[in-house]
Amino acid sequence: MLVWSNCLVTLAKEVSVEVIPNVINLTIEEFFIFANNYKDAFTDYRNKYFENRSKFREFTSTMIAIANNLQTCIESTDKYMQQVRLSMENDEQQDSGVAGRRSVGRQQIIDNIERLNNRWSKAVSVAVNFLRDEICEDLSPHLAELFSRKWLVGCSAPETICMTVQDYYADHRHLRPATRCALLMDLQFRIVGEYLKAIDSRRLTFATYEERAAAGSRMKADAVRLEALFQQLRDTEDISEPFTLVTSLIASCGDVLSLRDKSLLTLEVTTFSRKCPNIPKDLLAALLACRDDVSRSEAKSMAEDVMNHVQLYPKDRVFGQLFASVLDRNDSSWKPNLDMVNMLSSFMRRDSPQS
Repeated sequence: MLVWSNCLVTLAKEVSVEVIPNVINLTIEEFFIFANNYKDAFTDYRNKYFENRSKFREFTSTMIAIANNLQTCIESTDKYMQQVRLSMENDEQQDSGVAGRRSVGRQQIIDNIERLNNRWSKAVSVAVNFLRDEICEDLSPHLAELFSRKWLVGCSAPETICMTVQDYYADHRHLRPATRCALLMDLQFRIVGEYLKAIDSRRLTFATYEERAAAGSRMKADAVRLEALFQQLRDTEDISEPFTLVTSLIASCGDVLSLRDKSLLTLEVTTFSRKCPNIPKDLLAALLACRDDVSRSEAKSMAEDVMNHVQLYPKDRVFGQLFASVLDRNDSSWKPNLDMVNMLSSFMRRDSPQS
């Protein structure tokens, strides 16, 4: 990318310094066209893959290569912006009349380069989403069993989910650190979010203390297993991005369910809400209503009282993203939260080599 652009600028200089901005701007426009075509091509590839997965054996490795290539484009574009800034500043110093004769301004070019980088970043997010779609296609039947009657009596869904994520990681480890970290974070959101989704939809309710105590124990065990998995995958030498574990939320929900003495429930729920004060009130009420000793009206009233009590507590941004990605949906399909795109973008910026 840089080589081709520099060659064009060199040729333009032989004609006139005045035409260089136009050449640079046209080059950027061509990259815009390429970025759009590239995204359309790998989106079409993804769609064909999901029509018949058996026909595309190299989908995972191909999409990983695409994500890595796009991040390289981001880094090259950053370097190109630095070159353009320096080059145009030098040209202006050498000929003070150049700036006034340009049909394309320096700031306009810089703005266009930033727009191009945003286009690359969004394309990387799409590629990461496609990798997540692939693994979630395999996880889907097992996710549907979490916090269900089948899960309560004992099923292999949590372990199967962990093993599937770990198996895919054998390929995902070839992603650049920033994109790998974002994918792991999104997968963690997807799995933990399934417990919240199940609670919110009342997938499982309890008739006795023994049932909810068993569910609470199961949730705590699942949380330990999931935390160990994501901690293991996160603890690689090349990942320096902050990675927040949210699996403890499953265990905290288990504590609310398994508490035996109802007289202590308000205290328990207040402690829970202080840990994540941006939990939606309706979700908290749904969690309480799962208990055999709390009516829906009582659950709603307690949730309102507790949330009013903790409303001034500082909100956790990551938990906020988790709740939004789970509950701000109009259908049963998984839609990535926009904040995840922003998170990926910030990861990639930190991951880019410094010049």
